[in-house]
Amino acid sequence: MPKMIRPPNKGDATRYLRMLYAKTEQELIREIARKRASNYVDYAEVAALKRVQETLQDMVDESWDYVPTMIETIFYKTQKDIRGYRSAEAFSVTQTAVVEQLTNNFMGEIMEAAVTAERSTRELLGISRLENDPFRAETLKAVAQKEATGGSHKTVGQMTAELNNQGITAFVDKRGREWSLNDYANMATRTTARQAQVAALLTADEDHDLYRIVKIGTTCPICAPLEDRVYSKSGRDPDYPALSLAFGKVDPAGPNDLTNTYLNIHPNCLHSIVKYTTIGKTDKQIQRDKDFSNPEKNPLDVDPRSKRQIEEYRKKTAARQQLLSDKKQHQAYREVLGNEAPKDFAKFQELKYNEGEEWKKSQASYRKTNAYNKIIQKEPEITADLMSVSKSTGVNMAGLENRVKGKDSFLRKVGTKSGHSLDPQKIKDTISSTNDVIRYTYQDSALSLADSYKNVMGALQEKGYEVVQVKNFWKNKGNPYNGINCTFRTPKGETKGQSFEIQFHTPESYGVKDRMHKDYKVWRVLDPASSEAIELRKKMMEQSQGMEIPANIKEVK
Repeated sequence: MPKMIRPPNKGDATRYLRMLYAKTEQELIREIARKRASNYVDYAEVAALKRVQETLQDMVDESWDYVPTMIETIFYKTQKDIRGYRSAEAFSVTQTAVVEQLTNNFMGEIMEAAVTAERSTRELLGISRLENDPFRAETLKAVAQKEATGGSHKTVGQMTAELNNQGITAFVDKRGREWSLNDYANMATRTTARQAQVAALLTADEDHDLYRIVKIGTTCPICAPLEDRVYSKSGRDPDYPALSLAFGKVDPAGPNDLTNTYLNIHPNCLHSIVKYTTIGKTDKQIQRDKDFSNPEKNPLDVDPRSKRQIEEYRKKTAARQQLLSDKKQHQAYREVLGNEAPKDFAKFQELKYNEGEEWKKSQASYRKTNAYNKIIQKEPEITADLMSVSKSTGVNMAGLENRVKGKDSFLRKVGTKSGHSLDPQKIKDTISSTNDVIRYTYQDSALSLADSYKNVMGALQEKGYEVVQVKNFWKNKGNPYNGINCTFRTPKGETKGQSFEIQFHTPESYGVKDRMHKDYKVWRVLDPASSEAIELRKKMMEQSQGMEIPANIKEVK
């Protein structure tokens, strides 16, 4: 029996769905953050996956409950606008079929998006890794160590901020662009709402067959060849093309009726459709409409736009792309710089386009901070490998809680080394030459340090790590610092090519380094010829006097 539709409440009929999809995506992001904070504990994987599946199923179930009502509401409102207010009115058989078709099409998209979102979330949760994956096993150790030193929560926060910005991938289009669950579901909702409006208009008068797509002088290359033509809704009028020619057919081999069309030219299309009648037209006018509508006489592949319209479209497209680019850039700057970047988008554009010097400073800050964030994201995998080497060689690690240089220290160092330059290439080169953002220390007795150095070096090279530089400060008697400093480059995975530092110390040299570090921080920014710098260097030299020299240390080159 046809469903009776009551006058809907005022407001946007799609609002509930848009809120539902935003809420679902946020719940998935919170679940990923919760799972990451639990340090990949195995039992958490099952619970996390179950919650993800339940969240997505709730979204699908609620959509099934609401989508038919939303479409019917839009149908009702559109028909009321066409006919004037009426009391409750039954849908016709055709209208009921169209509502069902729209509901099924929309829910098909939502369920496919849910499947893709679950797959994306699985990957972000790390559940897809095999239990016997050796990297996974090492990652578990690294994360456990990170938690022990209080370093995991910062990573969780950074990851959550990134997900909030990028979203959970639910759809990949033909161009390879990834759509977040929220963005894709919103686009599908807007498209379905528009389709419902079009379908309501076309089915308001069951007996009327001819409709014209209104000419609005569009600059859109997709719509331009289709507008101002007259179409047959049923597809049975021999003098006019079927409306499915403009809307496209869901099943190319199927019928030309409305239930087999997409009910729109493309997503977000704004074209209107009006009834077409020959009443009051001359035979010449009627024939002209027929000839213009005929795709054989007026081919669809001929661009009807003027040069001015084509240029306007290009400008509009470029402006839209620039606006979207600016919005993405604003989001990225807010994510990386926080309150250092303008909260308001309009103020961000004002900074970008009207404040040259300040914008360059903001760009420089973003480049440095973003580089730092990317570098420290690679730390867990490197730490896992170095802990594995420590275990296999029996050489202990020291100061693991200090393995990541603080952001402020990194920014200060890059600023100083680059001469506080705002030039992008100078900043990039300086960052590339800063090798101690991730740094480690191996420690052994003076008797064994040289042999331990060789063993660790060999184990790392077997794993594919490249030795970039070795500095043996034990040979430099004029330097208060004593130790072996090595720069390595990573060989694999997402960390490939990342430079980091390893120091080799005796317990004594490590202790002296720590004790004179405060003096060193003051000394390094002074003029070496100043009396204060000379006194500090003398103090540091005194602290390192009398230190036991490791056996065979001169062999380390």
